[in-house]
Amino acid sequence: MSISLGVTEYPRGRLLYRGAEADVILGDWQGLEAVFKIRKPLTYRLPVLDEAIRRQRTVHEAEMIRLAKKAGVTSPFLYNVDIQSSTLVMQFVRGDRVKDLVASLSGIQLDGTFFDFGQDVARLHRFGIMHGDLTTANVVRSNEQLVFIDFGLSVRTERVEDHAVDLRLIKETLVGAHSEVSARALEALNRGYSSVVGPARSHEVMKQLQNIERRGRYARVT
Repeated sequence: MSISLGVTEYPRGRLLYRGAEADVILGDWQGLEAVFKIRKPLTYRLPVLDEAIRRQRTVHEAEMIRLAKKAGVTSPFLYNVDIQSSTLVMQFVRGDRVKDLVASLSGIQLDGTFFDFGQDVARLHRFGIMHGDLTTANVVRSNEQLVFIDFGLSVRTERVEDHAVDLRLIKETLVGAHSEVSARALEALNRGYSSVVGPARSHEVMKQLQNIERRGRYARVT
């Protein structure tokens, strides 16, 4: 990985995703198939503040991708971090998003996939990382391995509350988008999670998850 203060040329390629803050483009980096994540200027912010925020978030995301690897979780290789243009250049992970795989998995395959998913989430949490956008769209199965992507909302935290929020998001995703298999997938995910962090920590996080869900139900009623 290199860190650059020069402006990365806006790449020619296929737009993969256009978000509120960033464009994600599939292009070429020195002969390698690569993803360019470009944080765009936002006109509603003061230009000086906007530039500082975009640069800080670019560097932060690169650091979180690096730390995920240290935690034992597979994430894309970083090729370049261009601070001036707020651009990350990284490996294009060939494979299928878990979101697109779920419907085609057998029961045993579903168990294995989400047990592994839970283990990787636990490795992040044990290392003090909250992914922040933990959905089946942000995990890719590539060569029988799970690869976690999009660390733009990740933070360093040891708080039980934050780790429970991560699990709440993946639970909501499974129940909302994969309701027919959500109970089985969640059971496998929880087993995988507990196998890494241990029963005591797992119980603590799951209990906090229940508290968060109760707060949510109360807020909707009132």
